Amino acid sequence: MEQNYSDNFLARWLAGELSESELEAFKTSEDYDAYKAIIDTVDSAELPTSNLSRNYEGFQTKIKTQNNSVDNKESSTKRIIPLWVYTVAAACVLLVIGYTSFFQQTEYTTDFAQQQVVMLPDGSEAILNADSQLDFKTFGWKANRELSLEGEAYFKVNKGETFTVNTNKGIITVLGTEFTVISRPKFFGVQCFEGKVRVSTNEEKSVILTQGMAINVQGGTTIQYNFSESEPSWITDESSFTGVDITEVINELERQYNIEVRGKALLKPAQFSGRFTHNNLNQAALTIFTAMDIPYRLSENGIEILKY
Repeated sequence: MEQNYSDNFLARWLAGELSESELEAFKTSEDYDAYKAIIDTVDSAELPTSNLSRNYEGFQTKIKTQNNSVDNKESSTKRIIPLWVYTVAAACVLLVIGYTSFFQQTEYTTDFAQQQVVMLPDGSEAILNADSQLDFKTFGWKANRELSLEGEAYFKVNKGETFTVNTNKGIITVLGTEFTVISRPKFFGVQCFEGKVRVSTNEEKSVILTQGMAINVQGGTTIQYNFSESEPSWITDESSFTGVDITEVINELERQYNIEVRGKALLKPAQFSGRFTHNNLNQAALTIFTAMDIPYRLSENGIEILKY
């Protein structure tokens, strides 16, 4: 005998609120398979978040097709599936889509010899240097402008709520300014190009940097210095350094040219101040190794440091 189930009954079923006897009776009914097929379609739907309107229309078509398929198999019995079921099913999909769109972590990464411009939700801008990763949540961004960085990035921050960059080496906090942050396993540095930046490192108390001021932390030592550039040199295909350990300089050479420098264990402790181009490996090697009296050999596979 055909049983027409009320919307309230179906709502209790979806919520798992039926008693054991009600659920068993429902499972043995002729209509159970039809309802179950529709809900299974919802559970297995894999919908992209790029176009909510298109996803909604596509899902409606999908569940109606599913229901028609069930009806055609048993044409002798008319199925009455309330419109309420379609509405709830579509709402479930939109809820999943909305959650993914607003709460997901957005991630950008760059490879060796690569840079990328990232537009943040409030119109602020981040430019990633080679071998870097940036993560942030888009939901509630304007009230909580917070992100995580591994590697190096140049930020142009619009005025607004506090803007925070979290790294493994320290935390940078600003309201509206332009600055760079570099956070590598053995090196941490911040340069302020405009406005004011608060830097809280793992080794020192908070330091305030204003335009033209910078800080480097390496090997447990913190140094502050001044600079005159109006933007990071790597934006224009040069890497510049002030009192940076030679190993870190060579690591950056590897990132910018996507090469391997062999023999780094032979390096003697030394600090490098200078810059190298990103457009000519031979010239870059001369700038670094010759200036530091480090013998080396350039080959098709990279650079080999010789014993000295």
